[in-house]
Amino acid sequence: MKFSYKTIFSVTVAVLTTIAMVSCKDTEYPTPVPATAASTLTSRVLFVNAAPGTTLNFFTNNLPAGTNVALGANTAYNTVTVGPLQLRAKAASGTIGGILGSNDILFRAGATNQNNFTAASGINYTFFVTDTLNRARSTAIGATDPGGPRFLNVTDNLATPAAGNAHIRFFHLAPNAPAVWVNVLRTGVTAPVASFANRAYRAVSTGTGATAVNFANFSPLTAGTYTVEVRTGSATGPVALTVPNVTLADGKIYTLYARGLAGGTGANALGAGVVLHN
Repeated sequence: MKFSYKTIFSVTVAVLTTIAMVSCKDTEYPTPVPATAASTLTSRVLFVNAAPGTTLNFFTNNLPAGTNVALGANTAYNTVTVGPLQLRAKAASGTIGGILGSNDILFRAGATNQNNFTAASGINYTFFVTDTLNRARSTAIGATDPGGPRFLNVTDNLATPAAGNAHIRFFHLAPNAPAVWVNVLRTGVTAPVASFANRAYRAVSTGTGATAVNFANFSPLTAGTYTVEVRTGSATGPVALTVPNVTLADGKIYTLYARGLAGGTGANALGAGVVLHN
């Protein structure tokens, strides 16, 4: 069988047009349905805005989960039904960035944009939005990451602290800052009462096997008022940030995180965020 150049050209254009239409297909958002299942069939999600230059609205399966959440702020826990879950952050105004100039951020666990997270029964989750508006998109073949801000998630063990204690953990979420060493200091005590060593940006664990450390785990600390000191290079390196008068209350559970930009100004200056989980 013979094909003319005209026929081949027409078929090629048709195929490319079809591919383009599939690739550019709009994201489908589920119909909002509040979680009404028994508690054994639900979990909870909390959102944190750690992306400089953004104010965000959050959604779970297209249900509002928090509005006008500024950098360094967070939502309350939202109850969701277990199973596939679409998680979305939307610019409160304007666009979020990335190569597409979108005003939406979707949780991406793979090659699809939708329903990529599966919530397990009885589990509490924290989802951070991290990175800057101009983060480059992935250039890998088949990648769907458009660049700009993105999600980072961890699980939350909300077991009640022992009497007289609080629980804390730390994440490094300042995009342009090097690895940090965090010392938690108490007045009148020379040595740090807690330390978080060599934390890289967006790292949630380190090591493997017997040496693995999960940064999502909380550490007990006597309730009281502390100074948090963030250093670069080593535990005794230059001080990048000092946060005085951090009160850890008896029985409470906290996430501390570095946010903003090294060298940033105003709302985007390097600083610390605190999430109270209970």
